[in-house]
Amino acid sequence: MLTVIHTFNGPDPDRILGELRTGIQSVESIEGFKFASVNKQENTSDIMLFSKWENHSAYQNWASTVGENKAFKSATPQMFEVLEEKY
Repeated sequence: MLTVIHTFNGPDPDRILGELRTGIQSVESIEGFKFASVNKQENTSDIMLFSKWENHSAYQNWASTVGENKAFKSATPQMFEVLEEKY
């Protein structure tokens, strides 16, 4: 299992949110997708996309659909192997 975190910061958070929403439209059609959450930090303009994937290959399949989306081109994803989860 893979957790991927993208963080975004810019002078126009509404534009970034719009680009994020466009970028994640295809996420549910990707095999191996588990979960995605778009979050805004209080008291800043930071936005985070938190997503879970079955494996790195599933994430790469989705990332290839994002293409020239400016928000995603400006953010370097952080990838973490999931060691343990509790719900």
